Amino acid sequence: MNIATLLEKLIVKKYYANKEDIENKLNVFYAMSKISDEEYSNLKVEEVYAVVEDTEVTEEVAESEAE
Repeated sequence: MNIATLLEKLIVKKYYANKEDIENKLNVFYAMSKISDEEYSNLKVEEVYAVVEDTEVTEEVAESEAE
């Protein structure tokens, strides 16, 4: 098992609290040539750590403002 596979598993499981933490780790491995260009670009950090707006909170705020 190589480092890119381990990193991918950590990303999928959202091991790190936020996107910046995992990006910093990836950048170090990339800079030290521990992962290749292809491995670096295949890791799905953006997709997994995408910011999702909580629609329920938005709806509650809109309802309370309407009252």
